[in-house]
Amino acid sequence: MARKYHAKATIEAILSASASLFLEKGFDKTSMQEIAAAAGISKGAIYHHFRSKDEILQAVAQRQAQAVTAAMETLRAETGSLRGSEQLRLILEKNLESQEAHDLDDIMCVRMKSAEFVLSYMQNCVNMDAAFVSEIIRRGIADGSLTTAFPDECAEVFLLLLNVWCDPAVFDCDGEKLSRRLKFLQHLMKSLGMDVLSDALLEKYLELLRRLYPREEPAHA
Repeated sequence: MARKYHAKATIEAILSASASLFLEKGFDKTSMQEIAAAAGISKGAIYHHFRSKDEILQAVAQRQAQAVTAAMETLRAETGSLRGSEQLRLILEKNLESQEAHDLDDIMCVRMKSAEFVLSYMQNCVNMDAAFVSEIIRRGIADGSLTTAFPDECAEVFLLLLNVWCDPAVFDCDGEKLSRRLKFLQHLMKSLGMDVLSDALLEKYLELLRRLYPREEPAHA
């Protein structure tokens, strides 16, 4: 048991040190030796748990995603008195505003050029995140605030379009085209009985993308 606990503590030290260094110096400029020094371990100890820096980044991103999911679960429990549509709008808004949810966005933009990373990201949207959204949609159907006949499919398509199709790091587009994509997503969801994307929420999403892609000047939705 002691050895198992030590391994868990070592992994946590590696991920914490890596996350700090990636944010401070950038992914490419951070070396494995620097991670080892910051974590207080040998470089060999890192390779015992992770085969590469990319693998560390994936683990850091997964840990971040788990923390964000936990925060969203807490928010869902705290807003259980709201109707499903209102609850989903609030959770989407809070997720956009959460610093923790977007700490690694700048790094992930670079990783999005990797087909393997994008595939993994899409699978997580469908296999993990969609279940959370689908459950809220079902509540909205039950209370009459949402009317879709396809809660699971709507959750999956919504997340894939918002997080992948509307991400300029995956599908190149200028600000005007991005704004039209978001408007289309808003229209599509509304036509499916999922009126949860307000103009204000779309504007906040565009503001986030302006920060991530400073060379682009997305038009107002």
